[in-house]
Amino acid sequence: HNCGGVDVGQLLHDGHLIHYFPLHEQRDLEDMDKDWFKTFVMGRNIHKVRNYFGERIALYFLFMSHFIKWLLIPTVVGTFLCVIDLFFGTSNNFTAVFICIGVGLFSTTFIHFWRRKSHLYALKWGTFSMKKKPEPTRPEFYGVSRVNPVTSRVDRYYPWSERIWKVLFSYSVILVSLISLFFTVGVLMVLRHEFHKNGGRITFQVINALIVELLNTLFTSLATWLTDRENHRSYSEHANHLLAKMVVFKFINCYVSLYYIAFLKEHSYLFGVPMTCVNDDCLNDLGSQLAIFMLMRLTLQNMIELGGPYAMMWYRRMTEESAFNFDATLFTNPMTIMPDLSSPEKQSKKEDYDVYTDMDEVLILYGYSVLFVVACPWVPLIAIISLVLECFLDQKKLVLLYRRPFPDAASNNEPWDTAFDVFGMLAMATNTAVIVFSSNVFAGWNHFHKILLFMVVEHAMIGFRILIATLFPAIPHEVRLLAMQQQVMVHRHLNLGGEEDSHETRASAMMATAQPPPIVHDGDEEEFW
Repeated sequence: HNCGGVDVGQLLHDGHLIHYFPLHEQRDLEDMDKDWFKTFVMGRNIHKVRNYFGERIALYFLFMSHFIKWLLIPTVVGTFLCVIDLFFGTSNNFTAVFICIGVGLFSTTFIHFWRRKSHLYALKWGTFSMKKKPEPTRPEFYGVSRVNPVTSRVDRYYPWSERIWKVLFSYSVILVSLISLFFTVGVLMVLRHEFHKNGGRITFQVINALIVELLNTLFTSLATWLTDRENHRSYSEHANHLLAKMVVFKFINCYVSLYYIAFLKEHSYLFGVPMTCVNDDCLNDLGSQLAIFMLMRLTLQNMIELGGPYAMMWYRRMTEESAFNFDATLFTNPMTIMPDLSSPEKQSKKEDYDVYTDMDEVLILYGYSVLFVVACPWVPLIAIISLVLECFLDQKKLVLLYRRPFPDAASNNEPWDTAFDVFGMLAMATNTAVIVFSSNVFAGWNHFHKILLFMVVEHAMIGFRILIATLFPAIPHEVRLLAMQQQVMVHRHLNLGGEEDSHETRASAMMATAQPPPIVHDGDEEEFW
């Protein structure tokens, strides 16, 4: 916020300063890029990422590494069970029960063990006991100037009485968007039925996946505009309000058609049109739609993610060239435009990196990977390929296409850890419900027995989660012990000047603790003299 007594945030806000960022160091970039798989995918050299980009980005790639490693066993088991599904011709068979149990155990413990790992690395990096501190004001924040009663410095102030109306407007727009989304999904389901009758089932599923990605992009722009309009002071407030809007809409947009196929499509009517599944097996429809969603994110989404920064750099250079009357066409090599620019000037043409966008993509991918895996056991294989590709693209963006971000100290990935945890619990309940209510495994059971079975399995999974949390606390014992030792060392050096506790302190401690009586020999005094 302040550098050498200069209020950089105010200068950015007023437009007197165009860009403000740390410069890249080519040697460090080449070192990380050379061993990108070991550093960004496996996480073995994650300290290099932390030393260069800061804890926030290092925790993101460490989480990706944790996710990839945890998907290895589901990938092997799911691929094997997929072969059995090919023999039966459907995933609607007895193997789905084992997949349901496995994904339930996976989704309820995945984030718990990630928290244990993040606490260990936070202790190594010195952020485990980090307390919340005042954040710098966003340059985009506007308001009236006043003397801050906390810092006694002049800053900008925007009253909540004015923001509340903008927040209400934002959620009114979101409510209208959700109603429109439900109507759009209903129309799509009717069109799906028409495509099925004409043999275009796969074609429609591809169109549906494209529409989902398009709506995600449009709502991302809308939610960003609404959140910017609310004028939040700090980056964390802005990110939390944006996450609250995005999660609700994207969850419904990405998964509502899958929920409909799994639970509502069979023997139902929509706008007076009877809905049917292929061969009266909705798990086949569910599995194929899920696979196409995953393949679409693997291909189209990554192409857009990589091409977007290149397009923005090209646009900026083209507009600057036209402003300076330089000759530039669509076929001009971007690297030859303004070749006399220095390295800082070239970096100023790049975009700012925001880890929020990448975490949002991984959260959607996690939902596809665990919510309906019983209908498509080989989804973890697509997920692990997508994650490795995502790590590769993200490190390339950081190294080549984005400015170097300011290091951001962090001890965890919140609020994303909580979002992943909620998705995990939903995955446990969803897969159990698919097996109990939608598959043929328990087709002969009545509704009361099915509901009872669902409740028993769900509570058993929750009990297993509680047991794991008891046996393996979120903060490991060795981390807690080292943190306490660190606090003692800090107290000893800051409050006692590096000296041990005083004689009075140790004496009182000994008096409070039962001590064995001293042994006195009659000859001690004579021997001493």
